[in-house]
Amino acid sequence: MKTQRLTTHFFGHKVEVMLNLPDECGKRYKSVPFSIADDFSERIECGGRSGTFENIPDDELDTTNEGHLLSGSWRIVEIDYEKICRVLTWDYNFAPNEALTEELFIRHFGSNMGRHYYEKWAHVYDHDLRRMLAYFGNDLREGQRFCDMIAEQVRRYEQRQKQENR
Repeated sequence: MKTQRLTTHFFGHKVEVMLNLPDECGKRYKSVPFSIADDFSERIECGGRSGTFENIPDDELDTTNEGHLLSGSWRIVEIDYEKICRVLTWDYNFAPNEALTEELFIRHFGSNMGRHYYEKWAHVYDHDLRRMLAYFGNDLREGQRFCDMIAEQVRRYEQRQKQENR
C-alpha cells in the first residue's frame, strides 16, 4: 500500500494528513480531499488533536463514482518547524529597523507595561527569546502579544530579504 502526506490548514492549525492509498489508486492528490477535511474538522471542533479514518470516499467517488475509498490518519502539527525557523532566522539576521525596540514594546503593550517588558528584554534577558518567552509563563495574553510583535518584525525582515534577492 502506498502512502501520501498532505498538509492543510484549519482554524489556524496546520494539519498533516497521511493517506493510505489503495493499490488500484494510481493518482497523487494535490490537496486533502474535502471528505477527509470534513471528517477531521468535526473532530478538531470537538477538541481532537489527531485521529484515524477508514473507508472515506474521496471527492471523485462522492460526485462521479470514479474515486477511491481512503483510509489514513491526521494530526495537528503542534510545533511548526517552518514558523520556528522563520523566527530564528530573523533573530539571527535582523537589521536595526527590524529589532524589538522600546517603541515597539510600548505600541504593543502600552506605556507602563511596554517599558517594563522592554527593560526585561534588553537588560535582564539580554535579548534572549527563550528567556523572555519563559518570563511570560502562563500569561497567555501577554505572551501572545509578544509573539505578535515578533511576527510583525519577522514579516518586515522577510520583506527586506525578498527585495534584496530581486
